[in-house]
Amino acid sequence: MITQPTKLSVQNRQLKITQDEEWSIPMEDISSIILETPQISISSKVMSIIADNKIVMYSCDDKHLPNGIFIPFASHSRELKTLKNQLDCSESFKKRCWQKIVVRKILNQAEVLRLCNKKLMSEHLENIVNKVNSGDTSNREAIAAKGYFSSLFGNTFNRNYENVYNAALNYGYSIIRGAIARTVVSYGYLPSFGIHHKSELNNYNLVDDFIEPFRPIVDLWVRNNINSETIFNKNIRAELLNLLNVDVKIQGKLQSVNNAINVMISSYTTAINQNDYKKLELPELLPIQIHSYE
Repeated sequence: MITQPTKLSVQNRQLKITQDEEWSIPMEDISSIILETPQISISSKVMSIIADNKIVMYSCDDKHLPNGIFIPFASHSRELKTLKNQLDCSESFKKRCWQKIVVRKILNQAEVLRLCNKKLMSEHLENIVNKVNSGDTSNREAIAAKGYFSSLFGNTFNRNYENVYNAALNYGYSIIRGAIARTVVSYGYLPSFGIHHKSELNNYNLVDDFIEPFRPIVDLWVRNNINSETIFNKNIRAELLNLLNVDVKIQGKLQSVNNAINVMISSYTTAINQNDYKKLELPELLPIQIHSYE
């Protein structure tokens, strides 16, 4: 996260960060770069090297919220075959995938509420899960969300209001969205062609499908760490960025969010190739804890 006037360059396969002092970080150790200030000098050569190393880079607006994503392009060796398989998916396959995504999202929301001692609403969401049908045509996702957010943040909470809660939620969602976008592209998929999301104005429909079960991770952190008096400063933003390194459970194993995203998109490839939506693996929410890489 870069918050001060900075010059970025590359030397000996390391990103060189020049401010009042200088730091160097190996490119292979970098997952994400957030440019929070307009006073940053970066060349097209550096951007090219960043893309070669599959690093996702975010730009931010004057409120410090991510408003742009720079991701690698055409990095998959068999991109045409992958795109053809993606475009040939049947509607029934996509509806079943979406059903599975919605079920996991609601179950993760229920777990958030359980961890926040909201037992009754948690049980209510678990009951809603049983009514999610193929394609979620009855829109149980929206029904669950209404009770979920009011229970988590209070009856007056509204996602459209400008406040520190929504600023933190939007920031956290944007970070995870960018990480998913990078992985979707690295696997050769067209991010504008979604499973459920189909907006012609959205270049990241597929990403917005896959982010859904990850959103409750951000919700839980915000619920536990933000109040109405909180200042949305760089320390808070750094903690939200670090959610990419917290534990989730996927394929029966503990993985960081970053690694779980890779497992999820890899499993989507398997699901497409075998025409079996059950092969799609999705993250299960756990109490917030930084993943141990030992």
